[in-house]
Amino acid sequence: MGKPTLYALLTGLSLIAAAYPASARIIIDCEKPAAAKTQVPANTVDPLAVPAKTSAAACGQKPLAAVAAPEKVQPINIVATGGAGMLKKAVKGEIVPQGESALRDDLAFKYRLYRPDEPNGDAMVLLHGSGQDETSLVSLATKIAPHALLLAVRGRVVQDGTSRWYRRLTPVSFDQKDIHVEAKAFAGFLKQATEKYKIDLNRTTFLGYSNGANLVGAVMMLYPDMVKQAVLLRSMPVLTENTDANLAGARVLTVSGVADQTYAPFAPALATLLRSHGAAVEARSIKSDHGLGNDDVKVVSEWLSGTSAQLKKN
Repeated sequence: MGKPTLYALLTGLSLIAAAYPASARIIIDCEKPAAAKTQVPANTVDPLAVPAKTSAAACGQKPLAAVAAPEKVQPINIVATGGAGMLKKAVKGEIVPQGESALRDDLAFKYRLYRPDEPNGDAMVLLHGSGQDETSLVSLATKIAPHALLLAVRGRVVQDGTSRWYRRLTPVSFDQKDIHVEAKAFAGFLKQATEKYKIDLNRTTFLGYSNGANLVGAVMMLYPDMVKQAVLLRSMPVLTENTDANLAGARVLTVSGVADQTYAPFAPALATLLRSHGAAVEARSIKSDHGLGNDDVKVVSEWLSGTSAQLKKN
């Protein structure tokens, strides 16, 4: 095979890979079992005396497919490389435009920006669960807030080969120093991103799932002026210290799954913690395990419809 032909083939394959859309799915954040001889630093606390079992129903079943929201596509001009004919046939002359939805790495965290066709001034910051990436919650967020600008962020800690927001020691105990470091970095990232893209934090909802929701909770306790409104899905408190955070004016929705044996038991403690610092918290429990589904869309959409008007007044 000559070099021009090989180059054309590689170019075509790379464009095909870029065109391949991420499929929507029922989202499941399955933590890997902790190593048998994990050393736990003295400054951490494992809230469970007996390690709890992860949700076997969520992690043992094959992920259910769901229909993704259609993404706009536009024709592109393909450079004549000898493989253009094959490429056009493969992608039918169209690819998903990279534009602002392309992965960006100009700030402390990698992220993607999604602008709606009919923006209403609202924004939503998305923080994924363990082993996922910044695209994992986009489909869910689009259903919940179709007119909001989406800032989808990727956790920068890699542990056991998966992306996370801070290091884990067990499924329910975490590296406290790492939480502080990453929460500070995220607060700095958020300040830069909101200035760069003219995002109004008074009209921004933070949508976090599991590990991502836990980071949102930590940011609220350490940098209380950052988060005005948050939706915390399958979350728990992760800081072992108390802070003097004043969360008066902050609004929070927590959603736990009744069959989530590992994390649902911590949901009341999370709501109590946030309320004790002045936040207005609505705690909901749905018939689910640790995975996300249509019930989450319904609960979050209903809650947002009742709070959006209040956000716009502030």
